[in-house]
Amino acid sequence: MNSLIRKILKTFFSIIITFFLFIIIISISLYIYIGKGLEFKINKSNSAVASLSEQYNIDFDTSSTINLIADTDRVDVYLLLKNLTIDKNNDSFIDASNASIRTSFSYTNIMLLGSNFFNTEKILYSSIGSINIHFNEPVLNIKNFNSSDNNSSSVSGQFFPLSIKVDNGVLFDGDIEIGNFSMTLDMNQFEDKSDIQSYSIDLESHEDFPAYYIGKFFEEITSLQDENESVYFDINIKDKEASSSKNTQVLNGILRVRDTKMDLERFPVELKPESIRNLSLDLNIIDNIGQVNLLGSVTNPKVRLKLQKEPNLQIAGSIDFQEISEPYLNLIVNGTDIFFAKEENVNLNGITDLRVSISGKNVLDLIGELNIKKSHGFLVPLTNSTFETQHIIKKEDDE
Repeated sequence: MNSLIRKILKTFFSIIITFFLFIIIISISLYIYIGKGLEFKINKSNSAVASLSEQYNIDFDTSSTINLIADTDRVDVYLLLKNLTIDKNNDSFIDASNASIRTSFSYTNIMLLGSNFFNTEKILYSSIGSINIHFNEPVLNIKNFNSSDNNSSSVSGQFFPLSIKVDNGVLFDGDIEIGNFSMTLDMNQFEDKSDIQSYSIDLESHEDFPAYYIGKFFEEITSLQDENESVYFDINIKDKEASSSKNTQVLNGILRVRDTKMDLERFPVELKPESIRNLSLDLNIIDNIGQVNLLGSVTNPKVRLKLQKEPNLQIAGSIDFQEISEPYLNLIVNGTDIFFAKEENVNLNGITDLRVSISGKNVLDLIGELNIKKSHGFLVPLTNSTFETQHIIKKEDDE
């Protein structure tokens, strides 16, 4: 989830500089003509505009306009791009019915910005007032953006305040329609880094959202899909103090999965992982604390599937998402008539009831008890037992 959010934010960062260069060039070229107010259609045949369009793979309708309104000490700029499209790696990554930009420049700063840009091809960020960007009904595809953070440690002292608002957007990852989203984002834009101050993102799943998209974020899940499955989620993630060193991110929302099948790469103990069918999951999150309930049927390969309809596995408890990428689990697992087999020799198998408590995040503590009902192939038949072990999800020094 966290990597998905970073992808969304990084996508919009890449758009900012494109828009701003349009503003500088058009404002400078019209500076001497500004009266009480002027509105111009953006001439796409203009060499400067055409060059920027080609360089940043941006296109828009010929009815797009720029409004310049002069006041006693500043010029207010309003840029409206209609039917905006921006490509990345020869694929469209954003289409919007319109995108608007509002900002203001003092007369002095207009000349400073123009002189500095045309002499050095760099933007004098300290001369820029706040910029507001609004996207209406954009279609955003994050396929070509990796999830890594901007790790640049070099931040100049010059920046300008930037606010981005997205209404009624649709989010894709390649051919997968994730769902509808809206977003507000406030940040300070430096030359080589965007310093996020606050954000809020709402994301609601598409009706045909596939469960396997969730599964690919978990290394130990090899498959999460079934023909008759259904998935629904509606989440909000926000941070009013994103620039703070403290963890102030807040997650709210619901996740509901019905009738899917999950295959695991391995179990916490040396047992052959069996498919969990008819899996249903309910997760309700309020202010980072999630309550989860999972029901499913652990497959017994010795019994025909049509006779294994009733759930025999339940996982319930809480999940603390204070650190979203490393949630803290506090769960209880209950199982009835669970088939198990040794991973290195499936002829060593049996049936057991079990109860296991799971707690931790990177390293899970497992404490449980087994009520063995049947065992096959062992020299000494298995008996009821208790156990304590640990399962490493993520090493402490992993990136």
